Amino acid sequence: MRVIANPKHAEHAAPGEWESGAVIPCYEAQGRLDAIRAALDAAGGFTFEEPPKLSEDCLTGVHHAAYVAYLREASAEAKRARDPAAKQLWPTVFPYGPNPRATGTRALRGLYCFDTYTPILPGTFAAALGGASAAARAADLVGEGAERAVYVLTRPPGHHAEPDRCGGYCYFNSAAVAAERLSKRGPVAVLDLDVHHGNGTQHIFYSRADVLTVSVHGDPAALYPFFSGFADETGTGAGLGANLNVPLPPGTGVKEYRPALARALDAVRAFKPAFLVFAFGADAHESDPIGGFKLSTKFYAEMGATVRELALPAVVVQEGGYNLDTVGACVAEVLKELQG
Repeated sequence: MRVIANPKHAEHAAPGEWESGAVIPCYEAQGRLDAIRAALDAAGGFTFEEPPKLSEDCLTGVHHAAYVAYLREASAEAKRARDPAAKQLWPTVFPYGPNPRATGTRALRGLYCFDTYTPILPGTFAAALGGASAAARAADLVGEGAERAVYVLTRPPGHHAEPDRCGGYCYFNSAAVAAERLSKRGPVAVLDLDVHHGNGTQHIFYSRADVLTVSVHGDPAALYPFFSGFADETGTGAGLGANLNVPLPPGTGVKEYRPALARALDAVRAFKPAFLVFAFGADAHESDPIGGFKLSTKFYAEMGATVRELALPAVVVQEGGYNLDTVGACVAEVLKELQG
């Protein structure tokens, strides 16, 4: 399988994250990509390359221009800072209201971010753009028929990134970039099997009929992002009925997950898409530190084989998975079965 790797991922390495008023080590670490790359090298059958160029053009239709400009400028601001503390831009105030007048840099940090897990660092913009560009390249290869399936190996992840806000470790929504690119060639289904709901992907396409978004994830009543991913969110306007959420309770294991996955795949089949974007996260694994599900490594092979039965040209985009000892094996199992 052809793998498009983010050449800039290492430029973003958050020193920690704020959790309930305390700084804790960041789960979204550089070692995630290294662990996946090592597992794929050991498995064999994968070729690695980088996108030919990094371009903001791939973000059109996915993210607001003002947000893209903010993230670019904020990363540059952090890079110019001499004080090490000033190289980490954290939101402290979250402007709200019908039309919040947020103009100063401190206010803008909260205007363009929705949590305290997602700082902007000197290399954040480059790393996020690298992932989006890798997803765009993969979409072009699949859309042109050059490849049946392409895997995007990237971090930071992307599916929590909203049109105009970062959050959940995510800055640019790579899965949405791939779906937007493919939608120029035919209808697209986005299948999100990360343990956390991809709120950004849902909201980007929520009023569109040409992109189906389907997600199996932990119930947002108990799991991040807490505000999105409920079963009654089905789309709006032209997109009414083109969004399916299948939330599951904490502790979900294979027995409970299997019928939920079947329901998600039935929805994809009924939509009859020309292309699939598979937003894959390994954080539903039983050992993941922030997931809460109980899926085994062996089940990820079954997951890949089941998705393969859709028989759709596919872009697979890496999302979560935070246990460095198991994330690589989960990815390898899914991809080996997906490509048959």
